[in-house]
Formats: sequence, C-alpha cells, structure tokens
Amino acid sequence: MMDNIFDNSGRRSELNDIQRHLQHLQERFRADELPEQAAEMIDLRILGGTKLPVAPVPWSPDHDDRFKAEVGFPEITRSQLSAAALKAGIFGQGGIIVRGLMDGDTVNNFKACISNSLKSPQRFSEDQSGSESWFRRSEYVAKGAKGPARIRGGDLSSDHGSVWAVDSPITAARLVDFYAQLGLREMLHDYFNEAAVLSVRKWVLRSVPPMKGGNKGWHQDGRFMGQNIKSVNLWVALSECGEGTESPGLELVADNRRQIHETGTCGAWFDWTVGPELVEKIVQERPLVCPHFQPGDAIFFDHYCLHRTAEGPNDTLPRFALESWFFAESKAPAKQQPVLF
Repeated sequence: MMDNIFDNSGRRSELNDIQRHLQHLQERFRADELPEQAAEMIDLRILGGTKLPVAPVPWSPDHDDRFKAEVGFPEITRSQLSAAALKAGIFGQGGIIVRGLMDGDTVNNFKACISNSLKSPQRFSEDQSGSESWFRRSEYVAKGAKGPARIRGGDLSSDHGSVWAVDSPITAARLVDFYAQLGLREMLHDYFNEAAVLSVRKWVLRSVPPMKGGNKGWHQDGRFMGQNIKSVNLWVALSECGEGTESPGLELVADNRRQIHETGTCGAWFDWTVGPELVEKIVQERPLVCPHFQPGDAIFFDHYCLHRTAEGPNDTLPRFALESWFFAESKAPAKQQPVLF
C-alpha cells in the first residue's frame, strides 16, 4: 500500500509539471500557431499519458434520471450541457445529442484542418520526424503503430479517410482550445470524479465518403478497448448528415444496458462486429435511431453503445466528423496510449 501511495505521489508530481508546461505552450500557441509549438505539445501530451496515477478512484453511475420520459436519445443545446446531463443521458438512455455544440466558423475551421491533414504529402512519407503543420508522427507514438490514414486513406490523391489527431499537431492544438471553450475538462472531471485523458488511437479526424454496399459493421468499442474502463465519446458532425441527407450518418441503438453483445455470429462480417440478425432482435426492445445532424451537432455515448456508419439511398457527399474518446485517467486503456489534454 505504501509503495502505491509513493508511486502515485511521484507520478502526480511529474504529471503536474508536464501540465504546467503544456498550459504555457498552449498560451503561446494561441498567439503564434507555430508548427513547432504544436509538435512539442503532442510529444508532451503523449509522454504525460505514461505518468498517469494507477490507484482506483471511487465513482458511481447514479444520475438524476431527468430524461426518463424520452424515447431514444435525449436532445439538448450547448447551454444545457453539464456533467449531470451527460450522466443522465448516457446511463439513462445510452447517449445524448447536443445541438449546436460547434458554431459555423469553428466547423469550417476543422473541416479545413481535416482536408489539409489528409492531403499532406508527409502523410504517406516514411520520414515523419519534422514539424510539418498538417501531418507529423510523434516519436512517442508506439513503434509500428499504423494510424487509420495508412489503412483507410486510399491513394495519394484521396481527400477521404481518417487521421489520428495526434498526427496533425495544429489540429490537435486547436481542438484542445475548443475543449477549453466548452469547459470540457472540468465537466468530464465532474463526470468521472477524476481527470480525463484522450488517446492516440481513439482521437480521430474523419472524412467518410458514401460507401454504398460497403461493410459497415455494427460494433461496440468496449469489445476491443475492454470493459474495465470509464469512457465518453464526443462525436461531432462537421457536415449535414444522417437520415434525409446526402451524407452518411450514424445508426445507433438507444440502450442503457451495460453489456457487450456477442460478436462474430448471426451473419457478422468480422469477428469483432455484432451480426445483423442479433441487432434485429436487440432493436425489438430498444430504439434504433439515425439522427439528422446539422454541421456542429454532436452526440455523446460510451463504449457500450452499439452503432455503425449509416448507409442512405441518396448518399453522394462525404461526411466530415471529429471523434474524441475521453477516458478517466485511472482507467484509461494502455493499448490506446493515453494523451493529456
């Protein structure tokens, strides 16, 4: 026990030093937006993720059940977002939609960031050691890790695919500023009863093209991240998408049960996806929804949420989106490489 106390005390001291330096760098970045500053912050954020305390923190899923009369996911505005609303939405209904979380100028800024990151020549280069603005792989990313840009990006001319936010230092720094404007650090601390972190592998910039006939498997992120975690995913639409639009949205099951469903059976495409035959049974008891998102709308859910990319008959346009998985620092999955924010 004494070793644990000493170990956590030392980790906390190192963590506090890194956080103070990050705050100083972030303030400088707001004034200058230099690639070198953004790159240094990414290195520190990943390094800081190796210093997290390991002692468990008391936490309760209890909530005020304010949305018990809702069918499907409750909807609120940005001004109504709070830790209490978040907990009631996720634990009471399986998730919560926030309309207008991001304004139009901010949406356009991040769409441009995603396009610039996807089109960066350095994205396909073996030498990623520099501080190029839109794509730079930190030396602290696990060796051999292949980001989504490399497996989903397509050919060199493609402006669709996915990029880890840590591989786009300017984008990551701007996102951290946006989280600060939302008061997200404080809100998630109240939600988890401890500090929150991001991760290398689950902080993602996306441009998803229409995928008519493609495999879009139903899945729960807890299937591969583990269940002994505390998580919140913030998914922000940067395009109008979903039901009644021309861009692929999300299909989700509004389900507050805390269970991981069987995978690899019932017609599943992969061993990690939930088969469509099983999904048909689940949605007989829980609502299946495909929200219509305006640019800047968002949804929060956790690792139990069953969902997939939606396919619409009129899809002709890509969908830009930001996906930010947050974890309680004492329960952050090590394989996802925790990242300070």
